[in-house]
Amino acid sequence: MVGIIASEDSRRVTIFGHGVTVSERFEIDSGIWIEAASPQLDLDTTVKGCPTFSDYAAVIHGAEIASFAIQVETHEGGKALAAKAWNALWLFHLIGIACHSPCNMLYSMSDGAETKYSATGRNPFLRPVGNVHTAATDELLWVRQHLGSFDGLISVPEFNSAVRCLGNVAYLHDADVKIMLLWAGIEGLLNVEAELSRRLALYAALMKEGTPAEKGEYFKMVKDAYSIRSRAVHGGNAKPDRIELGLRMATEILTDPLKSCIKIGRVPKPTELDLQAVGANVR
Repeated sequence: MVGIIASEDSRRVTIFGHGVTVSERFEIDSGIWIEAASPQLDLDTTVKGCPTFSDYAAVIHGAEIASFAIQVETHEGGKALAAKAWNALWLFHLIGIACHSPCNMLYSMSDGAETKYSATGRNPFLRPVGNVHTAATDELLWVRQHLGSFDGLISVPEFNSAVRCLGNVAYLHDADVKIMLLWAGIEGLLNVEAELSRRLALYAALMKEGTPAEKGEYFKMVKDAYSIRSRAVHGGNAKPDRIELGLRMATEILTDPLKSCIKIGRVPKPTELDLQAVGANVR
């Protein structure tokens, strides 16, 4: 079962993750820090502290691949600490968006007279990423600066769904299925119902920062990525290297507008994007 366990005498919960790392400890919010991970397990303590076999499996596997940890502290233990740590799980998504890198939760550990462990992901096993991204200071500052905006957007259904699509890709095995999930997030976030290829590319380019020429190139890239998506969805005979390219492109295309939404603190409506699109004159 996914969750956070904290005893009444606990004052700290450490949530281990994989995908990014940091060069030094950094405070994200009051009582919440991110730091590089170096889990040290005592097997007897681990067995006693895991309520289920799934929790134990998540801890044993997670300790091998953990690359960073989020520490949550409060003067109150028990339910208050568990609730604060539970809410901090959303930080994994925000950090991943800021770093343009997979950022996945593995398991949590609470202190106290008896150490308690719990799986924080739906699957106790996670395939490690090829390259662990070292989060730059400006990326972590961006996380801290936009934490309030992100928290507000989580209650917006289309944003919430898109964030979960991006995060759940790590638990899938096949690249074409991953592409389908990412594009479901893109289509839901941009709220496009007709002329999918062109309108998705247009809206994505409008939300992308850059010069007109850069936006034009981005527009072409999104349309190309959508053609790979169509082959994946409809069972087309796309080559493996094109599917891998499509997966990387779809990840970027979903991450970019999510980051833009967080920056402006809202999800733009299609009518607003359409007005921007027709606001310029041909010269």
